[in-house]
Amino acid sequence: MDRVRWMVVIGVVAIVAIVLGAQTRDEGGSTEGGVALAGTTLTGEAFDLQGTRGRPAVVNFFASWCPPCNAEAPDLVAFAQAHPDVSFVGVAVSDERADAEAFVAKYGLPYPVVYDPQGATGDVWRVTGIPTTFFLDARGEVRDTIVGAASREQFEASLAKVQ
Repeated sequence: MDRVRWMVVIGVVAIVAIVLGAQTRDEGGSTEGGVALAGTTLTGEAFDLQGTRGRPAVVNFFASWCPPCNAEAPDLVAFAQAHPDVSFVGVAVSDERADAEAFVAKYGLPYPVVYDPQGATGDVWRVTGIPTTFFLDARGEVRDTIVGAASREQFEASLAKVQ
């Protein structure tokens, strides 16, 4: 991605974050006992985060064009594989479908990935930068968040806060 396009993308994301910053999570994404996340996965299946209630969940917002997202992907995959008792979902935001699919294939993401081409789900979750990873308890309440690329050790520490 050339520098000008990168700057435009960053500018648009910043403007959206500022405009939506005044809105509360209840206006668009809260459900009783947690935050909503429903959509269609890259494989065309319906996904609803409410179906994961009863066990911890990890929600990772990313984009294929994001260098920090690419940097953390191998650790996130290893982390997910080490925790079969935890629900994982990725959200591919502001990305081309083919690029998001290539990212999933390249790193072998072992969990569903919701496709969010316009970033609307990220807006509801108040994602201000990617990657952003949320850690939810068994009731669906966000208990910890990591903004920026993280290591497996950081993922483990955040998961410990919700178990």
